[in-house]
Amino acid sequence: MLILAAFIILVRRFQMAVYVALIIGLGAITVTGLTGGYGFRDVYGDYAVFLHSLRATTVHVPLAANRLNPFVDADHIRNAIDHHEPTVRTFAVAAATANFADAEVGSDEFTLVQCFSVFRTINGQWQYVSDVKGGEYFAKASESVALLAGDCDDHAVLMAACIKAVGGEVRLVRTTGHIYPELKVGDAKQLERAAFLIRRVLFQQEVGDAPLFHHTDSDGTRWINLDYTRRFPGGALMEEDIVGILDV
Repeated sequence: MLILAAFIILVRRFQMAVYVALIIGLGAITVTGLTGGYGFRDVYGDYAVFLHSLRATTVHVPLAANRLNPFVDADHIRNAIDHHEPTVRTFAVAAATANFADAEVGSDEFTLVQCFSVFRTINGQWQYVSDVKGGEYFAKASESVALLAGDCDDHAVLMAACIKAVGGEVRLVRTTGHIYPELKVGDAKQLERAAFLIRRVLFQQEVGDAPLFHHTDSDGTRWINLDYTRRFPGGALMEEDIVGILDV
């Protein structure tokens, strides 16, 4: 309201100067637009970025479980994340370089973007298949690279293995009825940059105006989910209590 009031007073006091500056500005943009330079479409794009910057781009969700809580079947799952296997490494490298090759990112962001590429590759092809009735089967990542199918824990295992194979840091979150991987992003500034990349560069069509969700550890480290049920990193979390977190 104060900014609006100041603007109205400015226009009334310097009405002629404001009109002249507006006409000159519109004329300059028209000329540069016609000559292939900065035009009205660029103005619209910058305005859209400005509006996005005014919105909360991420939503913090508090963790509902202590990190030291026992993680059911932790040993079986760790053994299934066989990221050192050549087949897993080969698949991970191919997935990491399959997307976003033309994205302009900093040298310190290559691994993050490659992890996002792994997400897009796996989630774009993953098919859900249930375990045998009344039983639980944890497929190794080296099995799933050829199938790209299985239940939520099989997906989480494969995603974790591939991210580890290309240098990313990942953990698994268990809820009352689900398991999904979370990618380590870093501090608040790194999260802001990751959110910009997801929204404006890498997953622009998939995200739209949807919020991005993340968890924050007690030391300030941010994590975003890579769930197979979502079309972009940081998608909405399932409304289930977290019962365990497994560092892998």
